[in-house]
Amino acid sequence: MNITPRAAITLTFIAFGAVVGINVGALAVLQKQAGVTPLIFGYMAALGMLSNMIVMGLGGFINKHFDHRSVLLFILPIAYVGLIITLLAQSVLSFAIAIILFNLALGALDLFMNAEAAVVEHASSKPIFSSFHGAVLYAIAIFGIIGSIISIWFGPHWGLIPPLPIVALALYAIHHAIPHRPIAEHEENQKTVQLPKKILIFIGIVLGLNVACELTCIQWSGRLLAELAPQLAAYSGLGVTFYGFCNGTTRLFADRLRARFGDFKLMMVSLGIAIFGLIVLSTTPSFMISVLAFAASGIGLASIFPCLFSITAKLVPEARATALAFVSAIGGAPRILLPIGLGMLAQSYGLNAIYGAAAVVAAIALGFTYLAAKETEVRADSHLQVSKL
Repeated sequence: MNITPRAAITLTFIAFGAVVGINVGALAVLQKQAGVTPLIFGYMAALGMLSNMIVMGLGGFINKHFDHRSVLLFILPIAYVGLIITLLAQSVLSFAIAIILFNLALGALDLFMNAEAAVVEHASSKPIFSSFHGAVLYAIAIFGIIGSIISIWFGPHWGLIPPLPIVALALYAIHHAIPHRPIAEHEENQKTVQLPKKILIFIGIVLGLNVACELTCIQWSGRLLAELAPQLAAYSGLGVTFYGFCNGTTRLFADRLRARFGDFKLMMVSLGIAIFGLIVLSTTPSFMISVLAFAASGIGLASIFPCLFSITAKLVPEARATALAFVSAIGGAPRILLPIGLGMLAQSYGLNAIYGAAAVVAAIALGFTYLAAKETEVRADSHLQVSKL
């Protein structure tokens, strides 16, 4: 069986999406099963995000000792075990431990599958990165609805079965198609690079706020839909399904949209669409309208991530890694703190309130996007004037 590196890494992205989708689809039932209130879940989501960021921050250290293939073969089964523990959690403590383990594994898997995807893209000599991210979002969408149906009809623990063949196939593909490579010594640019910190701070804030909005749609969708229509609780995964399909499809076309309209214009229009979808989610009592609003939110939030990373890389081409690390660090605070605030809102005012808050967050992101665009124009003009001298 001939498996290409591209097929192997695509299967890895799909496996990642499968375990995440099952988890998200079962979350509404799991929270009730473990006695987790919205407030407690807000703190747990923040703890999970912190765990995720910590392990991603250790990526450079890990990569100095182990190559991509070794890490992927080790961490993908750990992520699956994390899913199993989450599905079996029967108490607040066991649920919290499961979330920490699951997010630690997902953080490492996310980092190294993207690193290997970059190698595969470079070898192919054509842009294929968006296809990997489209695949993972489609997987989240499909397995999200599977997870919600299984958890209601049979019990969440049966959710461990659907992703198992995908995980096994991905491990087989990694083993046979991804080669061992010598662990590269990272040649860091030793000269001091002056970062455009003001612009990068604006971009980092937008990054953090965007991720927070995405997690709001993914992590809270099942519980919202289950409360809007308890008789349709088995289909509460439709929220993340529509979100994932629309987000993934939009990302497949993101490069073309960026080329036609430019990164900042695309981001501002996209955030406007996301704000609309989030406002609808904060006001409607309708199950189906909410599902469609999740779709609109998915379309609106899809292009933000690739645009931000592209802008950052273009701003500091001589030190891309340094600039991206700076932006990611700035974006960390909203990703950790917002889930806690959302949990407090959900506990006090109901689940619709968190989407009103997310709409405000997206509007703030839109404002910082505008500021970043203006600062980038000023910087470009100053560089142009210098070049003419």
